[in-house]
Amino acid sequence: MVTMDLEFFKKYFHENRGSIEKTYTEFLRFRTVSSDPDAMPDLKACATWLQNRLRANGCTVEEWDGGGAPIVFASLRSEKDDVPTVLIYNHYDVQPVDPLDEWRSNPFEAYFEQDTVYARGAQDNKGQCLYVLLALDALCAAKSLPCHVKCIIEGEEENGSASLTKLINTKKKELAADYTMIVDVGMRHPDVPAISLGTRGLVNLTLTIKGTNQDLHSGLEGGLAYNPLHAMASMLSALRASDGSITVPGFYDDVQMPSKEDLATLAQTFDEKAWETRLGTPPTGGESSYPPLVRNWLRPTLEINGIHGGYGGAGSKTVIPKEAIAKISCRLVPNQDPVITGNKVRAYLLSLAPKGVTVDVTIHEGMGRATRTSNSSPGVTAFARALELVWNKKPEFILDGASIPIIPLLQEASGGEIIAWGVGLPSDRIHAPNERFDFRRMEQGFISLCMGLYFFRKPSHRPADANPQPLQS
Repeated sequence: MVTMDLEFFKKYFHENRGSIEKTYTEFLRFRTVSSDPDAMPDLKACATWLQNRLRANGCTVEEWDGGGAPIVFASLRSEKDDVPTVLIYNHYDVQPVDPLDEWRSNPFEAYFEQDTVYARGAQDNKGQCLYVLLALDALCAAKSLPCHVKCIIEGEEENGSASLTKLINTKKKELAADYTMIVDVGMRHPDVPAISLGTRGLVNLTLTIKGTNQDLHSGLEGGLAYNPLHAMASMLSALRASDGSITVPGFYDDVQMPSKEDLATLAQTFDEKAWETRLGTPPTGGESSYPPLVRNWLRPTLEINGIHGGYGGAGSKTVIPKEAIAKISCRLVPNQDPVITGNKVRAYLLSLAPKGVTVDVTIHEGMGRATRTSNSSPGVTAFARALELVWNKKPEFILDGASIPIIPLLQEASGGEIIAWGVGLPSDRIHAPNERFDFRRMEQGFISLCMGLYFFRKPSHRPADANPQPLQS
């Protein structure tokens, strides 16, 4: 009988390193940019590739059609009946690659530099999805599956999860689970594992300002036409005060800080010098009256993600542009409703519109609420024990400043306690040129998941549709 222990899984990973590299290269080659309509053939091809791989392990596989990129759902039953069901979430879509000229190599061809791999999706989320697939490979090969496992892998996470959101309430039976594992977050330090107890919510907006019906000569028409870029600069600057606080009326109405007891469960340290060394500037964003971790984890934000208008090429082109566009995102904390918050921002922007331009504010789909899980919930406690065994170090409990809007919908549909974890690092450059991931962490993620599945127990008292006790706000 094969003993399922750390050494077994380490040996499995190293003996299969060559095939893992080949599979990783194939996975990264799909140009699965979900925000690009032209990428649909690659999104469909990648979904088919995933389905074939899961079927090879004996999974029952379905493709769900929500009108956009295919959703891959797979299930695999343990030989034991009275074991828990674990639903694992990943996504196969990626962010756009712009600016392309800053990449050291083709972003859709894996570039290997010793144990580090550079490519779009290397970490987020194809690298983390791959070690989930590898864990199923290893456990199935050894005929030792300690839980019933379900996988949901979508292709629109980076673009709002519209298809999965549309279907999720009709798929509660398929998604039902005791534990719902989100393998799409990370840790703060390379040698300290972490479990995330929550993510921030999200709402995205587009501000469009239109002036004249054509671009104008800035000399012939200057002083007559109201420049949309001047209107844009004035309106955007009015969104924040000099201390970084957000000036939108009512924006903070539902914001509450966690109790001291809940704060005490979280990692407390933040190395400002290390952050500055990595990124070239001190961490001065957000509300200056709060320390960095509080600003990043526990306070809402309003960020300008892009401004477009006029001429930005080489040399000069002296125009007054007819239009200016800005992309805005708000990260939200518990109790903030994304619809209500988005409407507050929209109303304030419209109130700032100067005479001479027309202003439109669009609130986008794909919004979501903040999430919270307790560090003492059964699933988190069990997986924390597994991480400590694998890493020989207690995991940190952290919060994630990013957003995964599908989490609360998955929690409601599956009835499973949320466990969010991963082995990504802040230095992996996700969403930026030269995204990267390394095989050491892929191996650690693989072993952690394999061992972690042995620590889960079937809940005896929690009803199937119960939610874990959240971190109190």
